[in-house]
Amino acid sequence: MPRKIAIQGFTLIELMITISLLGILAAIALPSFQDMIVQSRLRSQTNELIGAVQYARAEAIKRNQTIRLCATASATSTSCAAGNWGNWVVLDSGDNAIRRGGIPATLKLTSTLQDNTLRFLPTGLNNISAGNDSLNLCSPTGSGNTARSIQIGSSGRTTITPSSGCP
Repeated sequence: MPRKIAIQGFTLIELMITISLLGILAAIALPSFQDMIVQSRLRSQTNELIGAVQYARAEAIKRNQTIRLCATASATSTSCAAGNWGNWVVLDSGDNAIRRGGIPATLKLTSTLQDNTLRFLPTGLNNISAGNDSLNLCSPTGSGNTARSIQIGSSGRTTITPSSGCP
C-alpha cells in the first residue's frame, strides 16, 4: 500500500492573499514615508542654515570684521549674487570664502534680505531691518508643513516658523 506523503508549503491562494495584503500595506505606508523624507530634508537644511547664520555672527565677533552670508551663482563662487539661493557662502571682509553650502534641487530657498546678503558687524549685530527679514525654505512636494521660515533678529537670534506649501 502506498504511503501518503504530506506536502508542506503554501497554496497558490494563500500566496496571492499574502501578496495582496503586502500591496495594500505598502500603498498606505508609501505616502507617509515620502512625507517623512521631505520633513527630514527640511529639518536638515534648516539646521544647516541656522548653523551658517550663527557661524557668520561668531566669525564677525572673533575676527573683528564684517562677515557676510549670501547667495552665490555657483558652488565655487566667492561673490554674492542676486536671485537664486541654490548655493550660499560665508565671506570675510576680503571676500575670502570661509564656509560654503548648497540647497538640494528638491528644496527651494528664498530670502527677504536686501541684496540677498546678511551682514554681521564686528559687534555681532547685523543690518537686518526691524525683524522683517528671513530665509524661507520650502519643498514643492509632500503634504502638511513643507516650508520653514527662519527669521533672523538684529542680534542674530533665529526663530523657525513652520508653514504649509511653497509660496
